[in-house]
Amino acid sequence: MTKFSRVLNVALRVGVLCACLGAGTGVSAQTVPMSPELALATFDSAWNRINATHYDSTFAGVDWDAVRAELRPVAARAETIGVLRGVIRNMLSRLGESHYTLIPYDLVDVVDPGGESGGAGGLGIEMSLVDGRLAVWRVDSAGTAAEAGVRPGWFVESIGEFRPAESLERLSGIEDSREYRDALTQFLFGARGQAEGPAGSVVGVTFIDGSDRRVAMRLERRLRPGEVVRFGSLPPFVSNLEQWRIEDGSGCIGVIRFNVWMAPLARKIDEAVDQVRDCRGIVMDLRGNPGGVAGMVMGVAGHFTNERVALGTMRRREAELNFVANPRRVDTQSRPVEPFAGALAILIDGMSVSTSEIFAGGMQAVGRARIFGQTSAGQALPAGTYRLPDGDVLMHVIADFTAAGGARIEGSGVVPDVTVPIERKALLRGGDPILESAVRWIGSQPPRHH
Repeated sequence: MTKFSRVLNVALRVGVLCACLGAGTGVSAQTVPMSPELALATFDSAWNRINATHYDSTFAGVDWDAVRAELRPVAARAETIGVLRGVIRNMLSRLGESHYTLIPYDLVDVVDPGGESGGAGGLGIEMSLVDGRLAVWRVDSAGTAAEAGVRPGWFVESIGEFRPAESLERLSGIEDSREYRDALTQFLFGARGQAEGPAGSVVGVTFIDGSDRRVAMRLERRLRPGEVVRFGSLPPFVSNLEQWRIEDGSGCIGVIRFNVWMAPLARKIDEAVDQVRDCRGIVMDLRGNPGGVAGMVMGVAGHFTNERVALGTMRRREAELNFVANPRRVDTQSRPVEPFAGALAILIDGMSVSTSEIFAGGMQAVGRARIFGQTSAGQALPAGTYRLPDGDVLMHVIADFTAAGGARIEGSGVVPDVTVPIERKALLRGGDPILESAVRWIGSQPPRHH
């Protein structure tokens, strides 16, 4: 499973306990007995999997055989699953990588439950953390939530059986900052997954409105606009693109927003750029976008570069993929054009993952775009999952990505040039602080000369 499919799977399926992903199972795991035979089989399986799939056959100088020799006897003495997990996590830490994770077996069905779930229906809301609480930051005017009177800035108290405050409380117990941010990303995608489901299904939702009153509703999930597509064995999901103009008195600003990097949107992105070529600036909104087909980055970046530009390199053990922006000199009607030369702003947040991070980080590194919003998830790399003999699941990266200039996105994320906090009072007045900041910047740039 790739990093994108894992994140998307969480977005579609995960439940209330996703925030515990990095925290283990607490005290009870310390008392679950573990036989020496199972402990060794589990340790060996984890070591062998990484030995076979790590993108660097030299393990960046780590003596991987010596790590095994040191820790295998310790694993053999583990009398409980909690102790064994500690040994395996110790082993993973030797790699110095940010996203090697051990998912306890009793949380696997929570992180990746089987059966039919997800779906093409939604409530027409997008959520994020505001003042430490889950809040609505965007409402689709055509969605059922908007019809029911839901507004940006409302806190979300519950969606069905999902209680965000309880999950955030559990998440706060994760001491490692990188594990915490990883878990927070999964929490946000999990919250989105709770709002989505089969079209026509009904779910109870409780909000805290702008006057801090509790408002309980039963909302029907409506078919979301866009094209229903499939990715591997995952449930169907909806790919969607929106494009509009903002008039600022001295020329237009084009806004292009899409929710996933998938083939059905490739031509639509090209068409959207064509529609705003005459504007003085373009905003690419990648907030909440979990990534997808990494190769699309090169074609999209080519709309904004007038020469071949190296954006970064993804390296696997057996091969490298160089991401190069190739200038796009023909539009969707086969007419000759020049790549867009105006100001380019890219919007990101903690749910901008994978391909979205590669695009934003690459364009930032070559100086072609200014980034606005919050630091991205720091989960740019393809990853695999592997069930161990004791039932736990090992999550491991299988590639490395280095942006132009040598910066690594994995673990640290793309850091905006302009960090914009989301304040509830701005949302309650109907504002979008991140978009507004980008629009102000574009408006301050010298006008384009056609």
